[in-house]
Amino acid sequence: MRRPETAMLTSLTLVLGTSLAGCAGAEAESARQTCPSGQISRGETCIPADTAEFVKNAVGESLKKYKLNAAMAGVWVDGERISTVASGESMTGVPASTDMHVRIGAVAIPYLTTELLRLVDQGKVALDDRISRWRPDLPRADEITLKMLASTTSGYSDYVRDRKFVADLYKNPFRQWTSDELVKISVSKPLEKPPGTGFVYSHANWQILGDIISKVEKKPLADVMRNDILKPLGLTQTENPSTAEITAPVLHAFDNERGVFEDSTYWNPSWTLAPGAVMTATLDDMGKSVAALGEGTLLTPESHRLQITPVSKVTATTSYALGLAVQNTWLLQNPSFAGYQGTVAYLPAKKIAIATVATQGIGSDAAENFSTDLLVSIANHVAPDKPLKSD
Repeated sequence: MRRPETAMLTSLTLVLGTSLAGCAGAEAESARQTCPSGQISRGETCIPADTAEFVKNAVGESLKKYKLNAAMAGVWVDGERISTVASGESMTGVPASTDMHVRIGAVAIPYLTTELLRLVDQGKVALDDRISRWRPDLPRADEITLKMLASTTSGYSDYVRDRKFVADLYKNPFRQWTSDELVKISVSKPLEKPPGTGFVYSHANWQILGDIISKVEKKPLADVMRNDILKPLGLTQTENPSTAEITAPVLHAFDNERGVFEDSTYWNPSWTLAPGAVMTATLDDMGKSVAALGEGTLLTPESHRLQITPVSKVTATTSYALGLAVQNTWLLQNPSFAGYQGTVAYLPAKKIAIATVATQGIGSDAAENFSTDLLVSIANHVAPDKPLKSD
């Protein structure tokens, strides 16, 4: 089993003959940074002039270094695309391309926490509300808050680390799991920490949070996600189907976790997140979404601040906020499951968004998320003053 999904933007003429477009262009140029030699300006950010070449080389080199089938990477600064690159194969004889759809797993976790904070902004819930208000059936529900779910500090055990769950998943990776089945596995075990006392990653938090959001909104979570998150952010290539389908073109995944290297593209992802939050997307949509969430596009300034403020420590260098990991002011998510690997990151101070995708190849280590290593190398090239570590 892979490590948990942790912790991953017309021309008119004046009387005197001056073009407004020309003025706008001049103002834009004046707003640009004066960059050191070897760097170029994008908005108010300076990046290395060789960024596109570096990304292309890093993607290509990652295939051999990490024994990957395919790899992709994209870099955007203030919404402007700097580079998007794909290398390797989706299947034998089918080249990988950046318009292919992949499973995005935990990239959608901050979509859930964004919706939660939208409900806070609307006065429908408060982060300190106890979950017993909606789920009195759960252990310690009168002590666990919505904020604890969103920061994965509820203390609930993670069903993904349950041996029987893993055995059942490997026995039939096409099984459709229900949220109730999954939560029951987690809450049948003692809490790993008292509520609110520290980071304990558990997929059960996202199952429960998704259910509560659906209850508050009085509609299926899938509808909430489409109407409140995907459409407003313009994520036209992101979908949350109720089955294991993926819209073509598809980047196929392969996996060796069951002892044989096999196509895992259509293994059922129902266990990964709450029903309605299990999504597929393209590299462009991954980059667009992390930039929009990093800017707080859908939230009030106060709720956005809450979403990106660290709540607990994960490692010596990484903290966890509300659905996002935070390292050296970068906001991150890095899902890895069933042969798919992905990482997204956003640096608010420079408006830099990066998204990477990788698929496991023969001989690759199933326990590692090599898309994160790829992203870290790119991030440290474009923003060396804000270095990242793979942890």
